[in-house]
Order: sequence, then C-alpha cells, then structure tokens
Amino acid sequence: MKLAAVAVIWVWIAGCSMPQGRLFWRVRELALAPSPAIELQNPEGKIVLTMNAHTVNKLLLAHFRITRSAGVQAELVIAEGEHPNAFVGLMTGRRVVAINTAMIILIGDDIDEFAALIGHEAAHWAKGHVDAGKLRSKTIESMGALLGSGLGMAGIPAAGLITGLGADMIDATFSRDDEREADAFGVEYMLANGFDPEAAVRLHERMLKQPGGLHVPFLSSHPSSAEKIDNLKKLIEVRRTQVNAE
Repeated sequence: MKLAAVAVIWVWIAGCSMPQGRLFWRVRELALAPSPAIELQNPEGKIVLTMNAHTVNKLLLAHFRITRSAGVQAELVIAEGEHPNAFVGLMTGRRVVAINTAMIILIGDDIDEFAALIGHEAAHWAKGHVDAGKLRSKTIESMGALLGSGLGMAGIPAAGLITGLGADMIDATFSRDDEREADAFGVEYMLANGFDPEAAVRLHERMLKQPGGLHVPFLSSHPSSAEKIDNLKKLIEVRRTQVNAE
C-alpha cells in the first residue's frame, strides 16, 4: 500500500532562491504514513515523487535534532522543483525549511547530506539572516490557498481545504557573509548531532557536477565553488581539532 499525499500552498520565500506557486508537502505528516512507500501527488493525481518511508522518517529526525541545536522552530517541507534547491520561508505564518523534489532525488538516502542542507538553512533562521533579508526587500502582497488531500484517507490529520491564506512574496538574497556564517554554524549543528560534516563537502562537489551551472537555483543562491569547498574543509578540520583537544 502506498500513501498518496497532496499539499498545495503559496508561501513567502526568502533567500536561497525563490520558487513561487509550487506544491509543498509537510514531512511531519508524511512520516505518519503506515506504508513503506509514499507517493507525493499533485492535485491532478500525477505522482511527483515516491519516497521510502524509512528515508522520510530519518529526514524528519535529522530536522528535529538540528533545529533543536539551532534553537529555532521551523517546519520541514518538501517542495516541487525541477532543479535541485533548498530554501527558507514562511508558510501560514510559520517558519519553514524546504528541500525540493529534485534535490531529494539527487541526494537519495544520504541523511548526512540532508543534515548539511538542513543545518545551513536552519542557521539562516538562527542568525537572523531571513529577517535582515526581509527588511532589504520589496514586499508584494498576494493571496494563496492550501490544499491537503489523501492524508485523511490514511487516518493522518490535516487533510482538508484552507483558502484565503495571505502570503508575502519577498525577493530576498543572502550576502556572502550570511552564507559563510550559515556554513560555519551548519557544520556546528552537524557535529553536535553526530552527523558527518564531510557530507557538506560532498554535497557541494555533487552540485558542481550538475549541468546548467548558475541556472541551477541552488548554485545561484548557494555558490558552490572550489573556494567554498576549501573553506568548508578548513571549518571541519578546525572544529574536529578543537573537539579532540577538549
């Protein structure tokens, strides 16, 4: 048995690229699925992605542990997307960390790489980068709608329709200093929770091999380069040296 899950929402998105009008699925609800495979479907019933339930649960646990270390409350969502990306935003007034379907396909079941993504995005919330980006940006008022279906059939809460949701669409980007700080604290969160920080290096090396260069949203908003990879390696080496010395 596979669970069909649908959620459509317009959200306020900041930094790290800005997809608009996409499908979003709440991971905490997907994790309640009583089946080994979860089908993410669009409103027309087309399957967008099928995920292993074990991977979904490990992904949610990594999110809980890292956001706790970061001292932030943010919901983890999966976003529709053709090109690998991850970003932060507001959904019905709540903070979210989002990973899109293309990124999930790219990473597969490497939870350490997912932890690297979540740690970086959580750091943007923890260090106030999102609020600063909002103040720098032009606000556009819009209306959105949230649709959830399929979950109720499996006994999972939050199915139903919500309309008239107000959403601020903010075109914000993070500075280089913000990105460096998010990298540093992302490594801290990974180490604090037993994840392999080398996964952050693997992730950016993997992204550098993606076709399309800067046209890939993740690469345009999280510039992956030899310099960034070297900086990550130095951060990891310094922190591991410090931990061993303690």
